[in-house]
Amino acid sequence: MRLTIAVLLLLCKCLIFELVTSELSDNSQPTCPLKICTDVLKDLGASEARFKALEIRLADSEAQIEENKKACRDKAKVAFSASLGSNGFSGPFNNTDTTLVYKDVFINVGEAYNSATGMFTAPVRGVYYFSFFYHCSTDHGTRLALYRNGKHVALAIHHRQSQGSPENGGNGVTLLLEKGDTVYIVLLKGTWVWDSGSVTVFSGFLIDTM
Repeated sequence: MRLTIAVLLLLCKCLIFELVTSELSDNSQPTCPLKICTDVLKDLGASEARFKALEIRLADSEAQIEENKKACRDKAKVAFSASLGSNGFSGPFNNTDTTLVYKDVFINVGEAYNSATGMFTAPVRGVYYFSFFYHCSTDHGTRLALYRNGKHVALAIHHRQSQGSPENGGNGVTLLLEKGDTVYIVLLKGTWVWDSGSVTVFSGFLIDTM
């Protein structure tokens, strides 16, 4: 605003100077000071246009930054861990493969794990990590399988022994899941698993969205 006022004042002085010089001279052509004022006004207009363009670019950049911040805040957070929650053996179940229901939930960020069914359902497409651990006795075999959408993915096995001490085992796997994919643990037919003090656990978390 101050620059505009200054330029206008300069223009007025130039016009006064032009009128005075026109009266003192027969030459009525525009004088140099008037041309300078005209050029200054043109430059001022160009500068204002560039300034407006910069303002628009700055606003766009700020909007993009805010959008990126929002995307980071809204990024899916998924993690769960649960134990069987029993105090003793589970299985065998009528000599059939049975989905284990881990009822004692330690954490369930994102509510993707269902403690009523034992199913984890991927809320977003991404890379996930899952692990499952078990405890069992020597005289009962244990076979736990991690399934994805009804298909076997990974297995943890303890073979029945006639003597020895109780066994522990487990497995882990990283999977690329689509939104809506299910992951769960199955106790295979004819086998047993023990839980007490949360030694038989199923866990998973989202590494990153894709």
